[in-house]
Amino acid sequence: MKKFFSLSWLAVVCAALLLVPGLVRAQETGDADELDNPLNPTQPRPKLLIGPRGGLNRNYHTGGFRTLEGVNCPKFESGTGWGYFGGLTAEFVTGKSWSIIPAITYESRPGHFRQELPEAAVLLEGSGGIPVNQSISTTSDITYQLLEAEVMYKQEFVTLGKSFRVSVAGGPVASLVMGGKITQVQDLNEPENARFKNPDGLPTAYNGRRLIFSDNADIPGRNSIRFSLKAGLQAEVGLFHNALIMYPGIFYDFGLSHVTSLENWNLNTVLFQVDFRRAF
Repeated sequence: MKKFFSLSWLAVVCAALLLVPGLVRAQETGDADELDNPLNPTQPRPKLLIGPRGGLNRNYHTGGFRTLEGVNCPKFESGTGWGYFGGLTAEFVTGKSWSIIPAITYESRPGHFRQELPEAAVLLEGSGGIPVNQSISTTSDITYQLLEAEVMYKQEFVTLGKSFRVSVAGGPVASLVMGGKITQVQDLNEPENARFKNPDGLPTAYNGRRLIFSDNADIPGRNSIRFSLKAGLQAEVGLFHNALIMYPGIFYDFGLSHVTSLENWNLNTVLFQVDFRRAF
């Protein structure tokens, strides 16, 4: 009996010696995974995360301006357009629930403007002296590209489990204007059998029913630097066991400077952006 009891204890000890190293290795692997998890609040979080940014923007150009001097056209009050952006971000985790996020992005912020001229009654040859209404519209299509540098302060305020957080972020933005072009035309909408008189010899289209005042020309007086303030909401979603973090968000960029030095032309933007970052 004693011999059987001794053999049993010997078997237990041998099994323990075989199992303990495996358990230790598993525990070490688990701890390493947790330490690399930036969304796990129970473990030390990494101090640096880096990754790409991309998204779409909705641009709102406002003000009372004429983009071309000397052109008989009304003032453009507002214009809108969809653009895109992409770049690189980093996140420096400096506290338990807050961090600093610098980013550099290339952005396209176009705009389309349309304004109607007052209708006028005109006499056409062959109309029998009966006046007809004349309708003319003026449109401008703008391309506008920026290289932006921003520094955002992020504060988390909602945490759900280990893989989802919600935060607010805001900060200043400085942009180098890489380019800005304008195409501006006037269209004779009615009457359909009329044509523009063109004493200045401007380029035309649609059999003389469109006058082209500017065709992909530089925006006159375009400023080379732009400043703005940006703020918004974003979520943090852990992917692939939190090896990669996705940050979908919506932000508003409020322009502090004008697009040109000649006109009262402002640009504000809503940005639908997604960041991806991983710990380093």
